[in-house]
Amino acid sequence: MALKDRIQIIRELEAVRGSRVIAYVTSDRPPPFQAQMAMDIIRRFYNHLSGFQKIEKIDVFLFSTGGDTMVPWRLANLIREYCQHFGVLIPYKAHSAATMLALGANEIIMGPLSELSPIDSSVQTPHNPPNADQPNEPKIPIFVEDVMGFFNLARERIGIADQDNLITAFGHLTNRVHPLAIGAIYRSHALTRLLATKLLEMHYTDDVQKRAIGRIVDELAEKLYYHSYTISRVEAKKLGIPVVFSQPKLEQLIMRLYEQYEQEMQLGQPFNPAMLTAHTPELNLPVAMIESRALSDEIYTTVKSQPAQPGQPALLQVEAGQWRSQLVPEQED
Repeated sequence: MALKDRIQIIRELEAVRGSRVIAYVTSDRPPPFQAQMAMDIIRRFYNHLSGFQKIEKIDVFLFSTGGDTMVPWRLANLIREYCQHFGVLIPYKAHSAATMLALGANEIIMGPLSELSPIDSSVQTPHNPPNADQPNEPKIPIFVEDVMGFFNLARERIGIADQDNLITAFGHLTNRVHPLAIGAIYRSHALTRLLATKLLEMHYTDDVQKRAIGRIVDELAEKLYYHSYTISRVEAKKLGIPVVFSQPKLEQLIMRLYEQYEQEMQLGQPFNPAMLTAHTPELNLPVAMIESRALSDEIYTTVKSQPAQPGQPALLQVEAGQWRSQLVPEQED
């Protein structure tokens, strides 16, 4: 019944919005049930969109903490192949790459709980610094704001202004962080700014809007200083982002749908290995879902408890699943 209930709410949203709605939700849980926006969704979205044909308005119901920087650009272009007006419905978290996708929308519907985030990126390359405390763990990611903060500290707080001392400061940084990793940070930052600009240019067409693009990108990519900073609908509106405050009926539907996914995917809940017992040796939960009125796509992660030596903690086996699709039974409008 859960799928039927979700699709019914999607259809109710469509009636209120005069649109076709696609829900896209990725898990915000810690590993092993974490998921992020990735390029494998593009083919899945195409399947949903091609069933709509070309219509006036498409809305994406979006919950995600981010992912691949290229996904928003590719997805926004794909969606606009099928509609004149692209909207994003945000029940709660739409962070990082999800914020970038929202920038490509003509309107972003936000309620009191909705939040965007900065779009500054991090990079993970073979040249990143190792984790000194846990050498067997992945290398430490490098955040754009950390590198920029280093030089801002040198210039603005310590007062280093002359070129020679700035070069010396850069040398101290490259002694600790591989120069190629720093180069990757610069490329990632430049790409993020470029894509955010292009996404806004999709619908910011008059002169006043065009002049606002640079300021919006500056704020989201550089001037909020902390990747986990959250942007409410009020602040987003002040930044010039195309936010529309949800009205009570629409807000109620958006939150009802979110609560369905929250329950189905156990969003926001930490994973406790003690949940795995002899009677329940494995957990199988969806970590990403794409759904519309006629089609449902889900990808699952399975965690199994493996026998261990006496006195030792149980071993966990994590299996990433494949996308699974099912047609939604037709319902009367």
